[in-house]
Amino acid sequence: MKGDFQNLGVYLKEKRLNEGFTQTELSQSLKVHVQFVSNWERGLCAPPSHCFHHLIDVLKLNREQLVSAMVLDSKRSIEEKVFKKKKKAKAG
Repeated sequence: MKGDFQNLGVYLKEKRLNEGFTQTELSQSLKVHVQFVSNWERGLCAPPSHCFHHLIDVLKLNREQLVSAMVLDSKRSIEEKVFKKKKKAKAG
């Protein structure tokens, strides 16, 4: 299942693995359920704002790369909505 946050998810997973954390270890550090970390990494949703500073510290995230990933996701999502073709109504 594709989400609206694919670039962010790839970036977070890459950084988590580089820092040697499991999803469980990261979730415990952030005090969130492990399913949230899994959802972020699969691009299904973005972390809530209260988690970003901790994620930046724990995973040693580059703020510019983090913003770039989020901007690319927003751009793709907006383009999909703007350029989406309307489905023709079935005659019947």
